[in-house]
Amino acid sequence: MRLDSPPRVLITGAATGIGRACAEAFAARGAELILCDNDAQTLRDATDQLAAVGRYCDVASEASVAVFAADILETFPSLDLLINAAGGGYERTLGMYRISRALLPALRRGHHYKLMLNIPPETDPGVAIFPYASSDQAFQRLSAALAAETRGTGVSVLIGNPETSRISQVVPDPNAGPQAATYGLPKPGFGGAELVTQIADLLGPGQWGRRRAS
Repeated sequence: MRLDSPPRVLITGAATGIGRACAEAFAARGAELILCDNDAQTLRDATDQLAAVGRYCDVASEASVAVFAADILETFPSLDLLINAAGGGYERTLGMYRISRALLPALRRGHHYKLMLNIPPETDPGVAIFPYASSDQAFQRLSAALAAETRGTGVSVLIGNPETSRISQVVPDPNAGPQAATYGLPKPGFGGAELVTQIADLLGPGQWGRRRAS
């Protein structure tokens, strides 16, 4: 697809980890980046280095998500790709659902793409707080609920799994299996780097002219 302007990508949990790796990959291709995190200093470092817009957000807080989403929807009329990578355990699962629902209006108005990519937290069978919400099943179910809510809007809900380097489109039915179409091939072990490359390729293998978001 030939783009007349860089795609606009919003990444939560963008200051560290796989969120930061995704931000670096998209910055290298010239995407318009909006980064959010609950670590203000590390977020500032990332936005300065990547020439991106930064916004504070604690996805574990409904109030913080509400303020963040209101700001984004007022400032940026549309989004092409939302990557949910903030928090760990149940915070990742619940935060992913809150952020996604709050930003759906912007995704629906995406000019080039309308993609939501959810990256699950590491599985920890010994978690003591909200053990079900921390589970892979809960993450898959809420992603499936989002797919059901976005049916007919043109928004595609994807899950990217770092352990298998697999990106899958979510079936919009909470009673069905969570994976429909699969992009890329599974690889053994932790495949964070391979997954980041596949995520960047979702918007095409080329590069776009760099333009700083405002």
